[in-house]
Amino acid sequence: MSVIPFIIGEDGRTVVETEAAYRDAEGLDGEMVFIQNLDTEQLNAPEKTNVSYDLRIGREYRDHRDPGKTQVPEDEAIVLHLGSAVIVETEEFVHFPKTRFGQIVPKVSLLQEGISNTSSKVDPGFNGILLVTVFNLGKKPVHLHKGQAFCALYILRVDPGVRPYSQIPPCLEGAKRLKSLRKVDDWLQRNTSLIGSVSIILSILVLGVFLTQIIVKSD
Repeated sequence: MSVIPFIIGEDGRTVVETEAAYRDAEGLDGEMVFIQNLDTEQLNAPEKTNVSYDLRIGREYRDHRDPGKTQVPEDEAIVLHLGSAVIVETEEFVHFPKTRFGQIVPKVSLLQEGISNTSSKVDPGFNGILLVTVFNLGKKPVHLHKGQAFCALYILRVDPGVRPYSQIPPCLEGAKRLKSLRKVDDWLQRNTSLIGSVSIILSILVLGVFLTQIIVKSD
């Protein structure tokens, strides 16, 4: 298998931005990858390579501590605390032909902050939004914003004989989680040390009052 560059121009095109263009290029039996909500600016930037494409954070995510999912706020961020992990929808919707295979890998710029993601794949024939698990291995909380590039996709050519993906694409499961509850959870995560210290102080004070009452009664 060889790596396919991301080309959106007419000459040597490998990626299309509409379902109609994907069908016109023979769809599943063709060689074009359909990417909806494609960030064309990064592909047209001369200083950036087009061997890979940076996927962006989409509408919803689910913290692995929670049974429900949360909408990514426009004016706020996903707070990724130390040792925590979230599964994120991508902004991009993709449809791969059976001649192409995708691999999702971490971004070096985020690795330097301790942020990584599980390496995952996009099977030939896959049709849907991508789900990527991101985790914080660093020493401080990191904020991830809607539309931010957070992992990289590259595409490989597939030899004949492949059996394409034909299942219903996975989606984030669970009811939407209330924004206020997420804020409470984030506050508790940020202030774990403070809560622990306050608990110890309160325990000492309660113990002191208890011992004082025993001493007074004994007198």
